[in-house]
Amino acid sequence: MDSSGRSCRLFGAQRSLHDLLGGGTGADVVLWRREEVAGGLLAAVVSSWALFYCVPGYTLLSFVSQVLMILLTVLFVWAKAAQLLNREPPPVPLMKISDKSMTEVAEIAGNLINKVLQDFGNIALGKDFSLFYKVALVLLLTSIAGRLTDLISLVYTSKFLYRFTFFKIELLLCHLYKNPKLD
Repeated sequence: MDSSGRSCRLFGAQRSLHDLLGGGTGADVVLWRREEVAGGLLAAVVSSWALFYCVPGYTLLSFVSQVLMILLTVLFVWAKAAQLLNREPPPVPLMKISDKSMTEVAEIAGNLINKVLQDFGNIALGKDFSLFYKVALVLLLTSIAGRLTDLISLVYTSKFLYRFTFFKIELLLCHLYKNPKLD
């Protein structure tokens, strides 16, 4: 809803942009209706980019391993101190992945890999020309973009450009041109 209480519909759409994004909290965050959450998410993305891109040699794997090492050390010291002081040990939940869920994940991953390999075979044997041209174009564009930047910068830039520019332009157009046809 915009300030006049009308739903903002762009280009004569039947549903509002909020509804097109699925409504609820996710749409509120993307459209900056929940500014604290959207700002916190943007700050987390920017800080993670700064951490992993600007600090040389610091990767996601090293970050996760250091956090787990600190957590494990704190829990170990807590358990030993609790044992010496006759207190309760730290509450550590039982962590176990069921065989059924692992089988389902393996089956889904296997089906996806088989589909990709089948499509690759069809392209390689010349059975699907349109898919060949689409894949070739995407690979060419990826190669060009890969020469210009590294992967993490490319991912963050594309997310930023897609989410913030596209949705802010649509909201700006809806707000500036309160056209009765858009409602």
